[in-house]
Amino acid sequence: MPAPTTLTVGASRGLGLELVKQLSKTPDQHIIATVRSPTDRIPKSDNITLLILDQSSPESVLAAASHDVELDTLINNAAIGDDELLLRTTESRLFEYVNTDILGPIQIVKVFLPALLACRTRKVVFISSEAGSLSLQVDINFGFRGPYAVSKAAGNMVVVQLHNELREEGFKVVAVYPGIAGDGGMAPGESASQASKVIQKLQARDSTRLFNYDGTIVPWEGFMLRLRCVLIRAGVFTKAKVCCPREEKM
Repeated sequence: MPAPTTLTVGASRGLGLELVKQLSKTPDQHIIATVRSPTDRIPKSDNITLLILDQSSPESVLAAASHDVELDTLINNAAIGDDELLLRTTESRLFEYVNTDILGPIQIVKVFLPALLACRTRKVVFISSEAGSLSLQVDINFGFRGPYAVSKAAGNMVVVQLHNELREEGFKVVAVYPGIAGDGGMAPGESASQASKVIQKLQARDSTRLFNYDGTIVPWEGFMLRLRCVLIRAGVFTKAKVCCPREEKM
């Protein structure tokens, strides 16, 4: 029986790279790590395969999918993002967000669908962000806003719609929130260590759920409240009293 195989899209740095490192620690796992161009950042290991893939390019995605593989898990991690404002962003830059953060992941699922159907595991994971929460973005004046927030909100809906379209085939389609980065935030290695455990434990009942990196199941409508609780505890928000929802774990 072939080793369980995970395709991690966007593995050249940050969370994607750390996910590859964490997942490859299991000897019987085969990890396919995608990068846009050759790099020596990916650890050299017998159970890691490097694959060139630029998700903003349909031709590159199709070329990557031409390899004869069977996939148990697909992790869509690659994205572009910066703190930009919609009204100050050029049309070409907006199209760049749409192509990379929305159309790219959808195309990747499409072309690798036969590879996923070849296995019974059938996990599709989207790395989400607090920027994708509609309610959290109201009146916000820091962090990644504008087109990045729009693309992440769209990504959350893509998760739900893919679940609707693939559930009868036994797919588990989820979003995972990797934690808050930056000063006082979580290092990518720590986030990846916990997120990889969440991904490995996914079951059929988990499809269309939003998970925190630690396995907490976050109701879509409770996303903003949970994040505000985190920010308050971190000292970012101090004025308003927020009722924090109870959290369920997988």
